[in-house]
Amino acid sequence: MNLNLNKENLKNKTKVFFRSEKWKNLLVFFSFAVLAFAFWLLRYYQQKFELELSIPVHYKQVPPEFILSDSLPEAINVKIQDKGTVLLNYFFSKNWETVDINLKNISLQQTPYVIQRNMLISKLYEHLSPTTQLISFYPETITIHYYPLKMKKLPVILTGTVTPAPGYIFVDSATINPSVVTVYGNEQALDTLQVIRTEPVSKTNINKRTDISLNLQMPHNVHTSTDKVKLTMNVEAYTEKSFELPVVSNNLPENLYVRFFPSTVTLICRVPLSKYTQLTEKELEVSVDYNELKQNKNTTLPLKLSKKPKALINYRLVPDRVEYLIEQKGNL
Repeated sequence: MNLNLNKENLKNKTKVFFRSEKWKNLLVFFSFAVLAFAFWLLRYYQQKFELELSIPVHYKQVPPEFILSDSLPEAINVKIQDKGTVLLNYFFSKNWETVDINLKNISLQQTPYVIQRNMLISKLYEHLSPTTQLISFYPETITIHYYPLKMKKLPVILTGTVTPAPGYIFVDSATINPSVVTVYGNEQALDTLQVIRTEPVSKTNINKRTDISLNLQMPHNVHTSTDKVKLTMNVEAYTEKSFELPVVSNNLPENLYVRFFPSTVTLICRVPLSKYTQLTEKELEVSVDYNELKQNKNTTLPLKLSKKPKALINYRLVPDRVEYLIEQKGNL
C-alpha cells in the first residue's frame, strides 16, 4: 500500500515540475545553448582545413593478351584543402571511390606505359568539388610495365545436365556461344589445357527455348577473351519415325562379298514435328567398313548410323548387331 502511495506521489511531483516556470526557463536556456553551439560549429567548419586521403586505383580494360606487373600502385595518396563542411562530405558521400585508368589501347610498341602527372591531376579533379584545392599527391606519375602472354584456342564444354521435358526434344542440340574461346597464359599453363569447362548447370523439364549465361571455370593464372558464354536450349515437341534400311559395306575389295544376317535393320528415331516430312531415307545409311570386319574376331558386329542429318541425335537401331559372312565373288 505504501509503495503505491510513493509511486503516486512521485508521479504528481514530476507533473508539477514539468509544468513549473523553473522548467520552462531551463528549457529555454538549453534551446539557446544548442542553437549557439550549432552556430559556432557552422562557423568553425566554414574555415579551411587540410585533409589527407588514400584513393584506390583501378586498372581497367586490360587487353587479355597482356599481363601487368605486380609493382603497380594500388592507391594515390592526396592532400586537399577546402572548407570543413566540404571535407566532411568526402567522408559521407560516394563521389570519391576510385581513380580509373583505362588501358585498352596499350601495345608492345609503347611499353612501358606512363600515366603522366597532368593526366592524374585531371582524373583527381573529376572527383573534387569546384572549391577544393589539390595541394599534393603521390605518386605523381604511374609507370605501367606489362608483358605479352601466349594464346591458345580451346573448345568450351558444358558441365552439368540439361534435359527436355517429357514429349520434347532438343532441336540441333544444346549450343554454346561462343563454342571456342581464346585462352591466354604462360606456355606451361596452356600446355596442360585441352578444353575450358562451364560452371556446373542443372536444368530439367525444358519445354521452351531457354538461354542461360554461364561463367567459365578458369584455372589459376589463365584468362580468356570472355568470361561468360551463352547456353541456348531450343526444344520442340517430337514424334517417332521409322525406316527399314539395308546394311551395306564400304571399302570392300572387288573380289569379296559380305552377307549380313539380317540384311536390313529398323531405324527408329525421334523427330521434331516441324522436321517430320523433311527427314527421308536418302539422308540415312547403315554401313560397315571392311577394315573393321577384318579386325573383328566375333561372329557379330555392332551397327551404327554412318550417314545422318546433323540434327538427328535421338535414334536406335533394331537390331543393333548383325552376323556376317565374307565370301569370294567367284564362289557365289
